[in-house]
Amino acid sequence: MLLVIGLPLHIAAAPATTEDPEPGPAERDFALRLAAEGDVRSAAVEFRRLAGQAPSAADRSGWYWAAAYHYWRIQEWAVADRLLDHAEDAGPEFDSAINWLRATLATEQQRLREANFYWSSLLDPLPPDSPAAIVAQRRLAASQLQRGELATARQTLAHAPETNEAALAALDAYAAGHDKRPALGGALGVFPGLGYAYAGEYGNAIRSFILNALFLFGMVDTARNDHWGGFAVITFFEITWFTGSIYGGIDASHRYNQRRLGDAVTAIQGDSAFVPDWEHWPQIRLQFRF
Repeated sequence: MLLVIGLPLHIAAAPATTEDPEPGPAERDFALRLAAEGDVRSAAVEFRRLAGQAPSAADRSGWYWAAAYHYWRIQEWAVADRLLDHAEDAGPEFDSAINWLRATLATEQQRLREANFYWSSLLDPLPPDSPAAIVAQRRLAASQLQRGELATARQTLAHAPETNEAALAALDAYAAGHDKRPALGGALGVFPGLGYAYAGEYGNAIRSFILNALFLFGMVDTARNDHWGGFAVITFFEITWFTGSIYGGIDASHRYNQRRLGDAVTAIQGDSAFVPDWEHWPQIRLQFRF
C-alpha cells in the first residue's frame, strides 16, 4: 500500500534573480539521475550545492534534507546528521520530516534510545490510523525489541490501529525462543565442530571436524615416521584450527543471536517504509508504504 503525505508543505519559492538563479526541476532531476545511475555520493554533493544556491530558507531546508538522505544511503551518517542540523536551522517548521530521517539514522547506528525518542515523538501529532503513524509504530516496536524491551514492543503493537498478526506472531516466537550462550559455544568448540553445531552452523561444524581430524592424523603419522620437521609444521596449523574451533563456537553463537533478532525485527517492520516524493521538491513530501 502506498500513500503520499505532505509533511508540512506549501513552500513558496522566492523569485529567481540573475545573480543567484533559483535551483529548479532540471537541477533536481540531474542529481536524481546521478543517484539512479549509482553515483549516490555525487548526487548528495549536488543537492548540497543546490542548498547553497537556494534563495529562501524553506528551499534550503528541502535541499539539505535531500543531501542528508543521500549521504544516509551511502552510510556517511555523521555528514547526514550535520546536514539535517542545517535543514532544521533553515526550516524549523519541517521538524517532522527531518525527524523521520533522524530516527532512521539513529536506528541504523544502534543509537536505540535516541531512535525510540524520535519514533515516539513522530507518533504524538499523527492521527492514529494514518499511514505515517502505522509506519512509525512498527519502527518503534522494532527498535524497542532491539533494546530488549519485549513487553513494551508488544504494547506498542497491541495499541496499533490495525492488528498486525504477523508482527505479533514474530514477537511471540522470539520471546518463546532462546539465545545461544557464547561461553557454552566456546566450551563445546573444544571438540572440533561441536560449537558450530550448537549454533546451528552444521556446514562449518563438518568442515571444522574434518580439518582438525586431518591435521591430527598428520601429526600422528609424521611422529610415527620421525618426520619431526613436518610434525612441527602440522602441529602449528592444528593449534590454529583447534583454537579456531573454540573461537568459532563463540562467534557462531553471536551470529545465531543476531540472526534471531534480525528475523524478528524484519517481520515486525514488514514492508513499512518512507521515501521522498521528489516531484515537488524542494517541498518536503514523503511517501509511506506499509
